[in-house]
Amino acid sequence: MASIYEISTWVGGTVAGKNAVYLYSDKYYYSLNDANVDTPSVGAAKWGGHTTYNNKTVPHFFWIPSYTASVSTEPQVDVIKFGDGYEQRTPQNISSELIKISLSFDKRDEKEVSAIAHFLHTRGAQEAFAFTPPSPYGSVKLFVCRSWDVTMNFKDNFSVKATFEEVVE
Repeated sequence: MASIYEISTWVGGTVAGKNAVYLYSDKYYYSLNDANVDTPSVGAAKWGGHTTYNNKTVPHFFWIPSYTASVSTEPQVDVIKFGDGYEQRTPQNISSELIKISLSFDKRDEKEVSAIAHFLHTRGAQEAFAFTPPSPYGSVKLFVCRSWDVTMNFKDNFSVKATFEEVVE
């Protein structure tokens, strides 16, 4: 795949290479291995891009980041200060401790970076997707990605840096 904008429609009998992107039944699917001939479907062993989360089909970001991931949390609380240094703290809402993750995908080939960039571009910071953050936060949550950078280090060696923000839907 040379461009994230030129995506083929899946046709039966097609042989998909790893990280190939296809449009099938109004959803984008990403091949997980070479010589994939299975028809794309949600939850299929050879295809990524969608999963079931809370009994709903949602986009699934399945690529594994490099070890440079960092997670930040900033609980949202209201503070009332009283005399002599006393204060009362209460959460602003039910989901007051959402996480933000800075991820890197280093030393990736052009096909994988194109697939990652296509996934993020297709969501456009509007559609939430499922992702499993690194430990100790390792359970599936919903995120949006408002910004990402793709860097070409040298021929067929790329890096992607992205920030995922947890959301509640």
